[in-house]
Amino acid sequence: MLMEFLTVADQIFVLVLLIAAGYIALAAGILDRHSTRKISGFLINVTIPALIIASMQVPFSSTRLAETGELLILTGILYIFSFSFAWLVSRTLSRSPREQGVYLFAVVFGNVGFMGFPLIGAIYGRDALFFVAIFNLVFNILVFSVGIAMMTRGRSEGFDPRMLLNPGIVASVIGFLLFLGSVEIPSPFIDSIEILGNVTTPLAMIIVGALLATFPASEMIGNWRTALASFVRLLLVPVVFWFLLHPFVADPLIFGVLITLAAMPAAANTSIFAEEYGADARLASQVVFVSTICSLVTIPLITTVLV
Repeated sequence: MLMEFLTVADQIFVLVLLIAAGYIALAAGILDRHSTRKISGFLINVTIPALIIASMQVPFSSTRLAETGELLILTGILYIFSFSFAWLVSRTLSRSPREQGVYLFAVVFGNVGFMGFPLIGAIYGRDALFFVAIFNLVFNILVFSVGIAMMTRGRSEGFDPRMLLNPGIVASVIGFLLFLGSVEIPSPFIDSIEILGNVTTPLAMIIVGALLATFPASEMIGNWRTALASFVRLLLVPVVFWFLLHPFVADPLIFGVLITLAAMPAAANTSIFAEEYGADARLASQVVFVSTICSLVTIPLITTVLV
């Protein structure tokens, strides 16, 4: 149990060090606000879609299809459950639409892409990455639709349905259709896509760190609202979800992956989307910072005790 705890903690600490690298890069003048915004756009429009497609390049089978159906149902239940918690938290913590949008986004959407893939691979093995890809199919459809609506709430222009036609959702649909059809992308195209996708994790963490560096360090901690939102994201959602559904799920691997993904810190997209769509980027960075640091302890705890 101790070794499993330390293995997970080590993977998270690697990501924390990448955040620190981004923080130092902006503080030293290597990056600036303009460059971080451009790189955020590059992540959302290029590397994340590449990661989605590459992760879903797995052989089709009836067993995989049945597992996909079970995981999609459980994922849907998890997000309905998370939305309920997020709505209560956002209404409790703020009356500002810009802040409520950040709290909603942070509680509902965990860092299942940037942190999910390396952590699940380290804990459950490479075969479990297929489940992360399926989970990310739902995640990306929601984050690029409902997530954007959250970040633009309260503004006069409202939510534009054309936002649904974005690289994240398009890549998710393409990747799933390729899986259903057992279509393998030939080399060298798949090699290039995989290389692009592999850039996502380090680059996203560096950008989160750079965004953190734009605000005074003293503002990153000491905010009880941020701490409460992090507590709900890291512990309350996965623990309550486990107690509600554990008796009904037969496959321990699927449920273990799902609980681990439910325990991820606030998505790096919280900061990236807040920056991109004009929400409260400072608050978003605070939630990402606090929840990511705290997840160094909470994720190993969840995976060791519950999984």
